Amino acid sequence: MSDAVLREVKDGLCTITLNKPDKLNALGTDSFKGLADACDYIVSHVSEIGCVLIKGTGRAFCAGNDLGGLTEVFEGGDSSRFRSDTVERLASLPMPVVAQVHGHCLTGGLELALAADIIIAGESAKFGDTHGKWDLVPVWGLSQRLPRRIGRAKALEMSFSARFYGGRDAEKMGLANICVADAELDATVAAFVKDVLANSWRSSRAIKKLIDDTDGMSLKAGLAHEVHRSEGRGPETAERLARMRK
Repeated sequence: MSDAVLREVKDGLCTITLNKPDKLNALGTDSFKGLADACDYIVSHVSEIGCVLIKGTGRAFCAGNDLGGLTEVFEGGDSSRFRSDTVERLASLPMPVVAQVHGHCLTGGLELALAADIIIAGESAKFGDTHGKWDLVPVWGLSQRLPRRIGRAKALEMSFSARFYGGRDAEKMGLANICVADAELDATVAAFVKDVLANSWRSSRAIKKLIDDTDGMSLKAGLAHEVHRSEGRGPETAERLARMRK
């Protein structure tokens, strides 16, 4: 596991922490190797993990790609496909993935946050897509995930302007699910994760799969898929109902 990315598993929660605070957690080759290692671990311990949390140390979630390392990517020393595949692996994890965002969440950092199912932000959060400032075009999923999350018009506004949007603005547009004061961020995330882990892990995974599998379908096709593919009642159903009746 790279020092650029830390991993901790406790009580069903796998916490992935971006750990380059001196660079505002900018993403370099070491970061992506660490994220890929974390995905490997999660997939191989899937029965032990009910939720994944990704966050950053220091003053920011992630300031984006490490621009100082772009030469390495462009000259073939690193694979941009490896980076995009790693983000896709995070997005495709079977359990709920939560991003805890404070400070900068820019461009590549925004793409990383968009790989999460839930984004919980502090008021200090600054979301932005600055690809245009550097004559770059997204390759880690932003052109697909951002409009699906906030709508085409708002996604184009963010990309065309390269403006920063605070945590409260992100909450209003649906980019962040929840925004709270920074002093309350850790406790809010912990409470949300606790609720997630208290529910059936099987249900959460099955619901995520149903939603992902039917994305882009017509309502009629999606409803038919749910009826015929839903896993329905699980092995914990009777026990959970019995506890409720006590």
